[in-house]
Amino acid sequence: MNAIRRTAVLIGLTACVVVGSSIPASATFTDIVSTSPATLRAATVAAPTGLVLDDSCITTTTTVKRTVHTHPGTGVQTTTYYNSSTSQSVSSSNVQGTTTSTVAGPRPNETTTTTVTKNTDLHVSLSWTASPSRGVSGYAVSAHLGINGSVAPLMTTGSGTTSVTQVQDADALYYQPSLSVTTRTTYGWTAASAPTRVLSC
Repeated sequence: MNAIRRTAVLIGLTACVVVGSSIPASATFTDIVSTSPATLRAATVAAPTGLVLDDSCITTTTTVKRTVHTHPGTGVQTTTYYNSSTSQSVSSSNVQGTTTSTVAGPRPNETTTTTVTKNTDLHVSLSWTASPSRGVSGYAVSAHLGINGSVAPLMTTGSGTTSVTQVQDADALYYQPSLSVTTRTTYGWTAASAPTRVLSC
C-alpha cells in the first residue's frame, strides 16, 4: 500500500459529509452570554448511548481476458477475444492489487493476457440511542484515528436520525479508526459518546 493511496483515503475519510451540511465548531462555556450559574448547572447535555457498530469488508474481483493475434508477416496485432467479468465476496482482510499473466494461444500466433484486479471496500453501519437532552438539533459522527490520535469529522444527522451507513475503501483501516457520536444542541452545547472499538473487516 503506497503513501499516495493512504493519503487519498485519509482525505476521503476527513472530507465526507452527508445531509449536505458541515460540522460547526463545538461551543464552549465562554460562548454562552449572560447565563446565570443556576442555568449552567441545569443545562447539561447527555451524550448518545447504546452505540451499535456493524462493519464488514467486501472484495470486488474484476477479471479481464484478452487474446491478440499477431500477423507473422506484418506484425500487425488484432484483438480476437475480449471478456470482462466481476464478482464480489466477503473478505476477512483488506485485499488490494492487480496481477497480470500472459500465455501463448489458444491458436497459432496468438497470446492471451489475463488481468485480475481486487479492491476491498469497508461497509459500516452505526446506530445509537437518542439523547434525552432538551434542544437536540442533531448528531455528529467522528472517526478517532488510532494511528496518530487525531479526530476526523465524518457526517452529521438531524435530531430524528439515530443511525448512519457508509462505504469506504478498506485502506482506511490503516488509520485504525473508531467512531463516536456527539449530541448537538440549538444552544451550542455538545456531548460526545465514548468511541467504539476499532473498525475491522
